[in-house]
Amino acid sequence: MSLNSLLNPGQEVLIGLLCLASLRVYLEVIKFDFERLPITKLLAKRSGGEQLAKFHRMGLIFSVGFILLFAPELLLS
Repeated sequence: MSLNSLLNPGQEVLIGLLCLASLRVYLEVIKFDFERLPITKLLAKRSGGEQLAKFHRMGLIFSVGFILLFAPELLLS
């Protein structure tokens, strides 16, 4: 595996990641309660709900950023 293949993933990988980012944004739009997830419940006992709310908000920001950065590249290719 060369460094070039790590820095420039294939179009299939980008499409897959774009679908996951879109799913994350969709879950936010339909107001999915992330606190109901089993992993979130487990982590809330350790670090608190406010910390996890910030974590999920940052995931939304990363997802929107990924869509904004990579969707144009896929549309133009």
